[in-house]
Amino acid sequence: MELTDEQKKALKGQGYIAYKDGVHFSCRVLTQAGRINSQESRKITEICENYGRGYFTLTQRLNVEIPWIKYQDLETVTRELKEAGLSIGSTGMRARPALACKGDVCQLSFFDTAEIAGQINERFYKGRYDVALPNKFRVTISGCRNGCSKPQLGCIGLQGRKPGEVAIIIGGMSGKESFIGRELPGVYPVSEALDMVERAMDYYLENGQKGERFAETVERIGFETVMNFLSRE
Repeated sequence: MELTDEQKKALKGQGYIAYKDGVHFSCRVLTQAGRINSQESRKITEICENYGRGYFTLTQRLNVEIPWIKYQDLETVTRELKEAGLSIGSTGMRARPALACKGDVCQLSFFDTAEIAGQINERFYKGRYDVALPNKFRVTISGCRNGCSKPQLGCIGLQGRKPGEVAIIIGGMSGKESFIGRELPGVYPVSEALDMVERAMDYYLENGQKGERFAETVERIGFETVMNFLSRE
């Protein structure tokens, strides 16, 4: 069966990425800040053996990717993963699951990054921003100044500076073009920082041009203008 470009685009939005051979797909499986329990790992292994080529990989953003799945098996794979409490996604022009460092087990971290990543995913990826944005929008979380997760390259980065408080960095991006995000003045309680993330997504939805990344929106409109909008009471 030959799929149209629109069908491939729709599948990509669901978490299935088409290969050049026109036959196979990679399946992106979401994890909670890179955590996979034993039951989940057994199911992923089973899917790889039954529908792929017996292996999976990890993406740069700590999700699982199962390669070499045929189109006719996609519906079954989706169902079996869902039955195991797993879901596919993290692709498309929308809010993405948060990327977090291993802050909850790191001696240097000022807060539990996995917990905050979970809150962001529930609030934005599964919640209000399960809609089309001008382009993908990524939140990156680091528990301390070391910045192992590279918060300066996220659309918005949250970087621990004090217990329970973070610096907010906006306008980062990596890819064909790269932008180093700029830090807003001061530090913010984590709960307030999440409200700032929501304001940034609102601003992006309203002012971003189709296909434009948030970093490009900030560059076009101006850092000071975006900062003033985000900082308003």
